[in-house]
Amino acid sequence: MGTRTTALADQFEAAVSQFADAIQKVPDGKWNAQTEEGWTVAACAQHVAGQFPLEMEFITAAAEGKALPSYSWDDINGKNDGRAANETAVSKEHVLRTLRDGAASTSAYLRKLDDSQLDNKGALALAGGAEVTTEQLIMGGVLIDHVLGHLKSIQAAG
Repeated sequence: MGTRTTALADQFEAAVSQFADAIQKVPDGKWNAQTEEGWTVAACAQHVAGQFPLEMEFITAAAEGKALPSYSWDDINGKNDGRAANETAVSKEHVLRTLRDGAASTSAYLRKLDDSQLDNKGALALAGGAEVTTEQLIMGGVLIDHVLGHLKSIQAAG
């Protein structure tokens, strides 16, 4: 574990904590309100909570110096829209349990990385093959910024 990895894990845990707090504060009458993504608050919340395994595919590959997944935006959007359609009636309790379980294993993985692994690069198909570092994946739209972006959307809807 390195200094940078510890700081990133702390930032991730803080983002998840903010997200969980926001979910708990959504009034029951707003749980089915529509977010800017076009999903219900429930589906958007479950999207974030259930997305960690997919996000970890990218982060793990980069950290271990392997090729990043070659998903296209069509692949990702299809997965997201399919899950959102199936998650409109999910309960807050389920979302929070899924969020905490996924975040715990994700954070534990991040804390095991050494700082040098944060500098490993891989070609990100979702960015036109641009090279990104493990650190950029963790900070950017794949993990921390992903949680925070949907947090803003849920707060605006709720």
